[in-house]
Amino acid sequence: MFEYNISSAMRRVLYARERIARRNPFFASILFNAKLAESTKRETVWTDGINVLFNPEYVKQNDAFIEGDVLEVVMKLAMQHPARRKHRDMERWVEATSLSVRPLVHQYFHQHPSLHALDSNSKYKDKAAEEIYELLEKEEQKQGGGGQGKGEEEGEKSEQPGGIDEPDPDQQEQAEEEAKQWGRTVANAAEKATKAGTLPGNLKRIIEELLPVEKLDWRDLTRDMSRDAKSRASRSWSRVNRRNNGHDGGPILPGYADDNIYNLVIAFDVSGSVSEDMLRDMKSEVAALIDQDLITQATLIAVDTKPSDIEVVTNSDGVLNWHPHGGGGTDFRSAMKLIKEQYGNSVGLLFLTDLETMSFGEEPPFPVVWVNFAPRNQRKAPFGRTVDY
Repeated sequence: MFEYNISSAMRRVLYARERIARRNPFFASILFNAKLAESTKRETVWTDGINVLFNPEYVKQNDAFIEGDVLEVVMKLAMQHPARRKHRDMERWVEATSLSVRPLVHQYFHQHPSLHALDSNSKYKDKAAEEIYELLEKEEQKQGGGGQGKGEEEGEKSEQPGGIDEPDPDQQEQAEEEAKQWGRTVANAAEKATKAGTLPGNLKRIIEELLPVEKLDWRDLTRDMSRDAKSRASRSWSRVNRRNNGHDGGPILPGYADDNIYNLVIAFDVSGSVSEDMLRDMKSEVAALIDQDLITQATLIAVDTKPSDIEVVTNSDGVLNWHPHGGGGTDFRSAMKLIKEQYGNSVGLLFLTDLETMSFGEEPPFPVVWVNFAPRNQRKAPFGRTVDY
């Protein structure tokens, strides 16, 4: 018989995992994807993008807070925060991720009172880590600071739970695979919880942070817009319905008129953040879409801070020969106002952009599909459907 000796610290963390799992089915679905490991490299509970690491001495001295600390680190792994850091400053990124997940943690478990006080600021509520990071950066610039985090303003710096370490160089590939696995785990857990009605409202926001973009093909959505518009088209007695034509003794119903014009408004972001290669890809994709005869015509509109170079095309050549001007800032308000007022009878709006804008403007009275040509920014428009290119 083999005997496995489990330390008292590991036993306490395993018990914490069980308690967390019992609090919510969603937690139960993701917790056992986390790898637990003891370490003395840091003072508290943290992650290297692969493991949930904990210092045994910290566990011993902070028994009342272990559930909250473990849940915070697990949620950071589940939200793929280590992988999402990219080029960002590590210290500020850790603070942003903590401000993002801790309000959720505090609704289920106690953490240190000082951490509750730090997270009471409502301006960070329901915001993704990336957005919080930008707010923190602006605050530091206004104060003329050099990255001093909350909790360091007075007295000596003390390490907080929820830290993130870079994986060792030889573990980088494993960390990337772990992030992908967490994405699959969270997506499955969220789907099950949603169907079962066990996903609390306070968890929906944090799930949307991880999955901000619907995994749909924008071309399929455009086809759906076209089909929906055609199904709403007025019927005409000049064309008898092919199925209900009275030949089998059934009723005679009107068919659809085929002479309707199905116009799709296609807006191209031509601001300074959109490269020539990106614009070329946009035009090529739209040209291919029009060749499928899903629409009768398309109204092309170039947009930076205002709409320009408006042109109606009926074939792919019209798109490829269209050369819009731009390169300025980005504000979609005037363009959306124009679209709403002058193109209200259109099939819908297809907006090709990198989603870097000061304002998205007002929602028009028809379907909108935003195609994000810079999916790494993980942005999502406030209305319509946002999909990656």
